[in-house]
Amino acid sequence: FFDLFRSGQRAVIGIASLTIGLLVWEMVVRLKFVSPLFLSPPSAIVEAFWTLTASGELERHAWVSFQEFIVGLGLALLVGLPVSILAGWSKRLGWVLQPLVSGVYAAPTVALFPLIIIFLGIGFWDKVLLVFLSGFLQLFIAITAGIRATDDRWVRLARSFGASRAKVFWSIIIPGAMPYILLGLRLAVGRSLVNVVVAEMLAAEQGLGYMIAYYGNTFKIANVFVALGLVAVLGVIFDQILLIAEKRLLRWRPQVS
Repeated sequence: FFDLFRSGQRAVIGIASLTIGLLVWEMVVRLKFVSPLFLSPPSAIVEAFWTLTASGELERHAWVSFQEFIVGLGLALLVGLPVSILAGWSKRLGWVLQPLVSGVYAAPTVALFPLIIIFLGIGFWDKVLLVFLSGFLQLFIAITAGIRATDDRWVRLARSFGASRAKVFWSIIIPGAMPYILLGLRLAVGRSLVNVVVAEMLAAEQGLGYMIAYYGNTFKIANVFVALGLVAVLGVIFDQILLIAEKRLLRWRPQVS
């Protein structure tokens, strides 16, 4: 009962905070404290949302961005998870890959986008490759750190009882690194979503990033906020899905109240 009351209280406080924030935002613009040319009120944003949705424009651009994001992130997971785990588990493979990944990670991923365009041109796959790189880097950094953070005492204890290398890997290494793996997934989702939007702003003729750039240049600020809001909603949805997965997969860990 207490947990239910606490979760309900949290929801009420969150909704009240959001409502007050929107009302203050509306009043600030309506009272001309900020020019509508630079900041649209929530009512205008809602109106723009219905207009863009009714015309099908928002759905069309959102679908393009979603495809680029899902394909790029899917490839990052397909390649990044096994490579990162193996690089953390195998010292020699880590010695080979760590300097290369660290060098690429130190540079802004978006700075590589012009080079990607030179090789792939402007289209679908240049965005996918940028998303793949950003997702892979986040996964590699987080997961290799998690594998190496495993307490060596547990490994020695398991081997003293005759556990095989495979048994140690699946029973100790992977469960111990699971929080880092899920953290890497969350970081990869956030960074990939940002990069696909930035890439579309720089070189695209469709997508949510293209909408933000186009309507920003034409001073249709309400439409810009619609696209930004949709990106934020997608980010929150994916993050909440991963948080739910984290709670289910890590139920064995003590919870911090």
